[in-house]
Amino acid sequence: MKSLPPDEHLAFLVHLAAKRLRLEFARRAAVHGLTPSKARALAFLARSPGANLKALAEALEVQPMSVLRVVDDLEAQGMVTRAPDPRDRRALRLALTAEGEAANRCIWQTLDAIMAEATQHMSDEARASLSAGLKELAAGMERFADHSDHADHSDPVAGGTAAGVAS
Repeated sequence: MKSLPPDEHLAFLVHLAAKRLRLEFARRAAVHGLTPSKARALAFLARSPGANLKALAEALEVQPMSVLRVVDDLEAQGMVTRAPDPRDRRALRLALTAEGEAANRCIWQTLDAIMAEATQHMSDEARASLSAGLKELAAGMERFADHSDHADHSDPVAGGTAAGVAS
């Protein structure tokens, strides 16, 4: 690969775009009473109903004690419920309420709006090419997953993955 000036380097551009997406998402999510961490938790639980606190902590790449605050806040907002795990009395299973499901839809609508605005100058072909290229990049980065301390849960609202929205 040819050496480029730092501000044209692919790694810099991916990082810059992800950073701006995270910041804009955080700004818009706050209007709905959501932090990026809460949004990431809701998105994960929408795809993994009945997940336990440990799985959620791994998905958010935080310690289990840290995820308790997020779950407590979401429960207080009426977006998440906790239920005992029938297979393990010590564990709790988490699920979205109707309010949590509505908030999850709002998360994706917000991301759709941000991406539509950010790519409005691009042709349909350019957007499709960008999406395909990012999928290939993510697949190529999988080779480094074994060397990472954090698991990649392909969370589209997790930091550094598909949408890059992080806390």
